[in-house]
Amino acid sequence: MTVPIKKIVILDHNRGRLANQLWNFMSIYAYCLEKGYRCENYSFFDHADFFNVPLPKNPFVRWFFFGPFRNKKWFRRLRIYDRYLILMKRLYARSITVTDEEHPLRLPPTPALDQDQQERLASLEHNPSKTIYTVGWMFRDPVGLHKYREAIIWYFMPKRSVTEKIESFIAPVRAQYPHVVGVHIRQTDYEKKFGGGQYFFTQSEVRKILDDYLRFFGKNIADTVFVICSDGPLDAAAFAGLNITMPHGTAVEDLFTLARTDVIIGSNSTYGPFASYYGNIPFMVFDRTNMEWEYYRDKTGYFENKKSTLVFY
Repeated sequence: MTVPIKKIVILDHNRGRLANQLWNFMSIYAYCLEKGYRCENYSFFDHADFFNVPLPKNPFVRWFFFGPFRNKKWFRRLRIYDRYLILMKRLYARSITVTDEEHPLRLPPTPALDQDQQERLASLEHNPSKTIYTVGWMFRDPVGLHKYREAIIWYFMPKRSVTEKIESFIAPVRAQYPHVVGVHIRQTDYEKKFGGGQYFFTQSEVRKILDDYLRFFGKNIADTVFVICSDGPLDAAAFAGLNITMPHGTAVEDLFTLARTDVIIGSNSTYGPFASYYGNIPFMVFDRTNMEWEYYRDKTGYFENKKSTLVFY
């Protein structure tokens, strides 16, 4: 007789950036809501200071990885969590479910894509262990994200110190401009490493896209402000003639600042789509050959953007 799963623990998110982790985390959380499981994320310690997400109940994990040690130089240098992962993967190999870009796993209530996914899901749900561990960032539950949207928004709400800082920035912007457009420009790894540079856009290219946006949607320049967020340096001169403002916050602060805008235009990554989901606003993906503005004409809230190819819905 099998013992029902009581808890799913996110053990390893494949070292993804913030938004990669959030897409994975909230999909698994939606699945746990659907099944009545408890959800914990041992790998979320880098961002724990910014969110109200409950800490793991395991006293060792809670104290050692979410406690005072995690910000110590020696802790980073010795890669303590990596060592812990190696041990856990050896000890609990039979209780670990793995995904990658070649083998994603859709979680209920989202239907499985194929027979392989159905068998992997059955193996997970009928595992005799009371705790199942996940490794990888390709767990997805688009139906669950819609069904449990209110619970997810509440669960991933940033801490008050973050929301107050965002509000102090966005309130005067909204008081001055009727239309607020969020812009996300990913630089750093996009310029030289990731995807051979195909997803990298110069600021002059972005400027052209913003001009085209104003023309296509008939927006008044004087009434529109662009809130520009980036992980690299920004040159205000590239956007001369436009109303712009730059939050210069942390990755978490910028993410939820974008969620407070009216629409987001940005790099093909997981960052803009998460802000779109959280704020229930449209997200338009940078495209240097054809932005297909008509595709976005009637979009008023979050939607699964066919051009957002790095989210893997």
